Amino acid sequence: MTPPKNKNPRTDKDDEQSMSDEGVGSLFSGGGAQPSALAGWATPQTSSPAAQPAAAPVQPTPAAPVAARPMVVVPQPSREVVEEPAPAVDDADTAKPVGFYVSSNVAGRFRKFRKQSDLTHTQIVFLAVEAATDKGLAQVVEDARRAPKFQSKLFAVAPDNTDLRGLGPVQLQYKPTRAQRAVIDGFVAESGLPDHTKFLAVVLDQYLPGRRDA
Repeated sequence: MTPPKNKNPRTDKDDEQSMSDEGVGSLFSGGGAQPSALAGWATPQTSSPAAQPAAAPVQPTPAAPVAARPMVVVPQPSREVVEEPAPAVDDADTAKPVGFYVSSNVAGRFRKFRKQSDLTHTQIVFLAVEAATDKGLAQVVEDARRAPKFQSKLFAVAPDNTDLRGLGPVQLQYKPTRAQRAVIDGFVAESGLPDHTKFLAVVLDQYLPGRRDA
């Protein structure tokens, strides 16, 4: 087919180029009587600061809880407890109260003699022990014994150390030092009496003024 005269032949390539140029001019140049609907998209619009919404405050991201580290116990070597011996205390000169028991008669004579002589209990006991050693402890103990309730010609009767003159239920006290008490304990053993109380009851009954126990 022969193309018409006075008309330039157009190819598909020319049509594609023409559409391309028209599209570019109407989309991005903004020219023409009517602006393109995409002109705003092509040219970024700047809005005023008042029109922009206030930015939300940035909340700090809470830190993840840190797991507590387990306490590491380092074993210590066991220590042997060494008990130190208590310091030796020399209480030879420390006076401590010591009780003993006498009869009511001896207790009354003891208190009366104390008032008359103005001596202490301890001093009276020491004087009675000294008088007994001067007389002889064996004789003092023999004089303190009462006649046994049972007597036999064939069988020996052991001496009764529970029925002695001077013994009784009344308590008296004196305060010897440790050294002084040791001296008296030696005399108790020498006398053959079983204990401290019986010895003092016997010597006091024989030393104190007044009527002795029957």
